[in-house]
Amino acid sequence: MGAKKSLFHHAWREAERHKYLASQKAGKDLGDRAIDEWQQRYWTLWLRHRWLEHLLGDECYKEFDPELLGVLSRRFGSLPLLREIVDQVRGGAENADVFAWAIRELRHIPPVVAILTEMRVNDIRCTRFCFGFARGK
Repeated sequence: MGAKKSLFHHAWREAERHKYLASQKAGKDLGDRAIDEWQQRYWTLWLRHRWLEHLLGDECYKEFDPELLGVLSRRFGSLPLLREIVDQVRGGAENADVFAWAIRELRHIPPVVAILTEMRVNDIRCTRFCFGFARGK
């Protein structure tokens, strides 16, 4: 892991990349419309991915609590269950989806609860308007 990254700077670069690619495909500059499209289509899941990177200790984002950097790795190590849950949450699964999966797969529920509690996915809810605020709109 390198130096602290700026979450919003990183997001803006991703939105600009999307704007460039979408504009190339359309054969014209799509401007703010492409940025808005990125916000609407990708912001929520993109933010969730960055949150998980921070909690796993893969990347440090200065906008997130430094005490939470690597908390999942420290607490659960290389527990296979952690990776399975992280993969589901990265794919957009909510807590209820993970619980349903755990019940279907006959998983021991207390470690699932412990991981989800530490993951705090509901704490990172931030609408696409957070991104708009960060870019000054």
